[in-house]
Amino acid sequence: MCGRITLDNMSWAEFRDWLTLSRAPETAIPSRYNVAPTGSVPIIRPGPDGLEGAVARWWFIPGWFRGNLSEWKASTFNARAEDLARKPAFRDAYRHGRCAVLASGYYEWQQRDGSKHPHYIHPAGNAPALIMAGLCSEAHLPDWQGLTCTVLTEAARGAMGAIHDRMPLMLEPDGLHLWLAGAAAENLPRLPLGALAWHEVSRAVNAVRNDDESLIEPIEG
Repeated sequence: MCGRITLDNMSWAEFRDWLTLSRAPETAIPSRYNVAPTGSVPIIRPGPDGLEGAVARWWFIPGWFRGNLSEWKASTFNARAEDLARKPAFRDAYRHGRCAVLASGYYEWQQRDGSKHPHYIHPAGNAPALIMAGLCSEAHLPDWQGLTCTVLTEAARGAMGAIHDRMPLMLEPDGLHLWLAGAAAENLPRLPLGALAWHEVSRAVNAVRNDDESLIEPIEG
């Protein structure tokens, strides 16, 4: 799964050049080190003139839902890539609401020695962000309106399986274009595992109230 991400020194100006965006928000992306579901995250989606950047609430609300925000109880901040076409919450967005969520990294918890040990996963090189395949929707609720999104997950690949059995479906820029153009999730070229690095971090990340750069630093030992 993917339940916490980071937004470390990210900028729309950098993403404009990297992903050839036609439009992006003028507001800055605040640096955050412990973004949990329901937080605001940067996304990329198709626009009338090409790819455009936007900000979405990280907890998907289907376009057909008409209740109040608090009445949506399903855990839709992640979506299993294997189930998109048949899940009622996601199947419309799979056809017409594709996006990608951008993050400087994410946390995953490894079960070991009877307890959970958080790890930070991030680009191994100088890529500006991880590109996580996602879905988005325009929610029009009685008490809230705006963009919402989910992060696609898949079975962990290779060495990532030693940390957790699921991982975000991560793409390179070419894969992003294929995803947004309608390619099936199973046919997308994934970001190679060699493009990722990870290390264990402090359990301080377990508390959402903690949100500073020290959370992504490796622990000693």
